[in-house]
Formats: sequence, structure tokens, C-alpha cells
Amino acid sequence: MEPAQARLRTSLDNGAGRLLRLLLLLPCLIPACSSAPAAPPPAKDLEARVAELVGQMTLEEKVEQMHGSQLYTVADLWVTPDNERLGLAGLRMVDGPRGVRAGKATTFPVGMARGATWDPELERRVGAAMGKEAAAKGASVLLAPTINTLRHPRWGRAQETYGEDTHHIGRMGTAFVLGAQEHVIASVKHLAANSIEETRFEVDVRMDERTLREVYLPHFERVVRDARPGSVMTAYNTLNGQHCSESGHLLRDILKGEWGFEGFVESDWFFGTRSTVPAAMAGLDIEMPTGLWFSFKLMQAVEEGRVPQSVVDEAVRRIVKKKLEFVRDHPTPPPASVVESAEHRALTREVAERSFVLLRNEKGALPLSNLGSLAVVGTLAD
Repeated sequence: MEPAQARLRTSLDNGAGRLLRLLLLLPCLIPACSSAPAAPPPAKDLEARVAELVGQMTLEEKVEQMHGSQLYTVADLWVTPDNERLGLAGLRMVDGPRGVRAGKATTFPVGMARGATWDPELERRVGAAMGKEAAAKGASVLLAPTINTLRHPRWGRAQETYGEDTHHIGRMGTAFVLGAQEHVIASVKHLAANSIEETRFEVDVRMDERTLREVYLPHFERVVRDARPGSVMTAYNTLNGQHCSESGHLLRDILKGEWGFEGFVESDWFFGTRSTVPAAMAGLDIEMPTGLWFSFKLMQAVEEGRVPQSVVDEAVRRIVKKKLEFVRDHPTPPPASVVESAEHRALTREVAERSFVLLRNEKGALPLSNLGSLAVVGTLAD
């Protein structure tokens, strides 16, 4: 290693150097998001093509596959670097548990309302509509659905999930993923035990193994086994004292081992990755939205033998495989006209109507009848 390069890495690895590192990344933002030619659908066996591409990569190119490339969105998308030399486009991610979060898009009722329909087929149609709009906006990954178990009454994002029952969450989440992946890669989130907002970055969720497997994981397992999502996102919180992105028990043993998950695991944004070696060894594949831990530090860890080359190769293999599958299965994006289309507006109205739940009908007040007139008041009255 050249002395200057060694000094640069040292400065970037200390605590004070994190801000410097962010600034150094800024000049790379636009080049990282340039349009590389998409890899064509592989003519060879997919696994052989993946192995060929991974085998042609340098260590630096492999590590580039394992982190995002900017601190803010480009055209409303979060991206990972392109590999122009190998013709391998980066991932383009967009948020959207209730609609594509990229400019104007169809807004659907929240997950809790959709859960109240008790209609998996309707939810599959919602997933397909969101996936189609995401693809039309240039995304390859839709960061949805949220399938966390609602346990804390003050969880500020409770409306994103389908409810409290693992069976119901699993059925609805499976349906959404099956629909969304007609057009994009779905990213199921947040694994695991995420059910509070204001302390989500530091809260430690404590539970025994039985509680974990009977309450917090069954719906994730069902979605992984039945819908085969291309991606899973880890949660911010710690689980029994260990960050979810550093839990080998959660990611390596259960998700990838027991359940046979074949996709890639990405962290939640910014504070979802807290280390290099523990996270890489646990089975985290991509740090988002940039490379504070999975860039220079990961390269250095591999060069020093603290992270085996095989760990990086396995992560990159998963990422590249999903990229090639996406190009193979979705060679042509939908037209922009599908965004906020009449069909999707009709669907969101249908879901809203189906989500109404009547808990008590006192004195037979509903359905309305024998009314001479009815006043509808408010900004949404139209």
C-alpha cells in the first residue's frame, strides 16, 4: 500500500474522519449515477454468468457492489454504483409502503387500512400497481412492504404494517411482494422486532428465542418462503444487545440458512450499519445509502484477513444474481403514463372503500336511508 493511501485510510477510519469521508464522497456522486449499459439477459446458465462476472471483478469493484453511492437521492432514487467496465448497472431504489416516493405517484391507503380489507388478492394488485409505477420511474427496487408486528401503542409508523397477527401480516405481505415483483425487486422490511419510532436508533429489544420465532418472525418467514423477495432490509434497533445488521443468528443462520433466502440484505439508511467486520460476517450485503463502513474499511478488512474474501464474494454473488434476474425478467420498463393512471386511481378508491370497518352500528344508523339531504364538509369533500 502506498504511504499516502495508507494515511488516507487511517484518517477516514478514525471517528473525526467520518465527516471528511462524506465530503470526499461528494465529487463521486454524479459519476456513480451515470447510466452504464445494462447487462443483457444472460445467454448462459444464470449461475454460471454470475460466477463469471464476480470472477472478473477486482476487490474494489466487488466492494462497490456492497454500498450505496450518495447521501441524497438522484431523480428521487437511491442508487448503488454502476460497473461500466462489465456493463453491470447499479440498483435504483425507491421508498414506498403506500405509494412510490418519487415525485407524483398514486397514493394508496396505508398498510393498516389495506390489512382491514382482509383481501390478499386485492393487496397483490396494489403491489403490482406500485411496482409498475416504480419501474416507470426508473427504479429496480421498491422498498416495501413493511411487515413489522404492531406491538407498541406509540409506534409512529404503525399505519405502515397490516396489523398484529403474524398469519394475517404474512398473507398480506406475501401478496404484495408477488404483485410488486411482476415489475421490480421488492425489499421486505424491517428485520426484526421494529415497533417503536422515537428510540428506534438505540432501543434494545429483549426477548427469548421462543418469542422471537412465534411473534416477530413467522410473517417474515412466510413472505420469504412463499413470495421469494429479492431483498430484505434490516432494522435500526438492536435485538438482545446486538444490532440487527450485525446479527449472524438473524441474517446468516435464520434468514439465509433456515429459510433459504436467496436475495440480498441491505441496511436501513445511515444508522442501519454500525460496523464493518461484524456486519459483513453476519451476512449484511449492502450498506445504504453510502459507504461509511462498506467501502475503504471493508477493503482494508479483506486485505488484512479480518473478513475472508469468500464473504465478500458471496454477498456480491447475491447482488449480481438479482440484478441479472431483474434485467432478464423486466427488459423493458413500463411507460410513464402508468403513473397516476385512471386504472390505479380506481384501484386506490376500491381499496379505500373496502377498508372501511364498522365496529358498532348503534340503532341501525347505517346504511343511510330516508334522508332528504346530507352535508359533506371538509377539504376532502370533493
